[in-house]
Amino acid sequence: MPRFSVVVPAYNAEATLAETLDAVAAQECSDWECIVVDDGSVDGTRSIAEGFSARHARFRVVHQENRGSAGAYNTGVAAAAGEWVCICSADDVLLPEHLVTMARAMDEHPSHDIYSCNGYYWFKDGHRELVYAGDAAATTRSWSLEDVFDACFFSVGACYRRELFDRLGGYPEGAYGEDYIFWMRAMAAGASHLYVPQALALHRISATQKSANLRRAYSSDIESISSILASANLTVGQAAAARAAIAHRRRLILELGPFGGPIIRGLRAARGLFSDRGRR
Repeated sequence: MPRFSVVVPAYNAEATLAETLDAVAAQECSDWECIVVDDGSVDGTRSIAEGFSARHARFRVVHQENRGSAGAYNTGVAAAAGEWVCICSADDVLLPEHLVTMARAMDEHPSHDIYSCNGYYWFKDGHRELVYAGDAAATTRSWSLEDVFDACFFSVGACYRRELFDRLGGYPEGAYGEDYIFWMRAMAAGASHLYVPQALALHRISATQKSANLRRAYSSDIESISSILASANLTVGQAAAARAAIAHRRRLILELGPFGGPIIRGLRAARGLFSDRGRR
């Protein structure tokens, strides 16, 4: 059984998939498998994925009718044999030291269920911008559920225990921002998180990615946090943080104006925990 199962959901990803899978193949850690879920693609995604599985025994490909990214994650994780699931979109990149660094963090801090890292925003012109900068970003620390209500941690390459997926019943299909909902539900159920300060992944910035639709993303956050507030057994502090986060998202929607605002501005607002510890 491999230690890590890297799950890559892919829908019409022929422009970026090979680079993503090359990066998985180049990991300094060798204790992994990679499951690519072709989610009903109509371009060359299937051919690229099958080419990797033909050349590398650790790659597997699963084909399905289009079910969206949550459905692709559910299919991929359900097929995973590893103790830990590592998520990576088909347009993002894990740097070569990613898995070996996460494995070291797990060995040194073994009591957590979710491990995430620092990383870079990766722009079309090739330049990179560190997601979390400054002294606070350089410190290994745990995020609380209150923190995650405030803003989702950078989750490209985030790893979590495989059994957590079964306990939660997977990702919510049909929801917008299913990974963020998954993290909130996991932590509301008692899962513990650890942030690893090394920059280990690249998040490609594109006007076509789901996170570019900031108004819809914030509205989904409001719906999801409200659901957890209503259904989970939260502490007084967690409930107060949930209500503050809902109010903050409503303000952000108003600030976007009619045209939604720049992508990177919204990403910075969503990743502001380390640069601005005050509740917004």
